[in-house]
Amino acid sequence: LSDDFEVPLGLYLQASPPRDIVARMLRNLKDIHTSQSDWLRLVAVLNRLLVLQPDAWSDYRDRGLAHAALGNSALAVEDLEKYLLCAEDPLDVDSIAYRISTLRRAKS
Repeated sequence: LSDDFEVPLGLYLQASPPRDIVARMLRNLKDIHTSQSDWLRLVAVLNRLLVLQPDAWSDYRDRGLAHAALGNSALAVEDLEKYLLCAEDPLDVDSIAYRISTLRRAKS
């Protein structure tokens, strides 16, 4: 029986630019470090991702939250503010704004 909806294998095997491959590997590491709450390594991975994709605004949010978990309040506020300023219609505006105010109060 032949499947009329079968997709040619070649469509799945398209070449990817090296930057895309590196970004995908870093995103896999990001997921691993996030699931293990390994904030230091997560920040290192996000630093590299943001060099490759400086407009990935959610990565600024994630790096800010990782900095907050590490106690780096100033860096956390900087990244979280950048996220709120640059991301288009983020769904988590209220929770991130609250987190920023909490970090500022703790710093004072």
